[in-house]
Amino acid sequence: MTWYEIVLIVSAALFLFSTIGSLFFGEIDIDADLDIDADSGFLLGDIISFKGLLHFAIGFSLVLTLMQEVTVTSISFGVISGIVFVFVLYYLYKLVYEKLQQNMKYTNDIKEMEAEVYFWNENQKIGEVFVTLEGRPVTITLQGAEGLNLEKGQKIKVSGTRKSVAPVEFII
Repeated sequence: MTWYEIVLIVSAALFLFSTIGSLFFGEIDIDADLDIDADSGFLLGDIISFKGLLHFAIGFSLVLTLMQEVTVTSISFGVISGIVFVFVLYYLYKLVYEKLQQNMKYTNDIKEMEAEVYFWNENQKIGEVFVTLEGRPVTITLQGAEGLNLEKGQKIKVSGTRKSVAPVEFII
């Protein structure tokens, strides 16, 4: 077994391990933080990372394994192939990430939503309410007005943003 076949096996195994780990256990962050930024719209640190090194090693050693020889030509094709692997997989990761973020987008405005008063401070006219956002209960700050008297457990309709809401009407 040659050195480039060993590099191919090890790099492919590490790639599969990190991919399976990410799918089943969440993101496993083993990338080095190089703090290298480029003004061209992408982070050079995302390219020059552990994953980038794995992609380059897979592309480079795959070409050498397929050619079954180490010559200037095979090394040149291997380097080109490794660089192509790095950029193609970087843009593939970026595309998948953007698609996932699109599916998780939400609006910042809350328009007349039913809420339950969790806490109310009469002196400061501020409190907290429970609302259901995206299927989960969330506590949001409630800004009140003069003369407003709320009690814990009271149902009201609120309107505002994800950070702060104001009462719209009382529910009996």
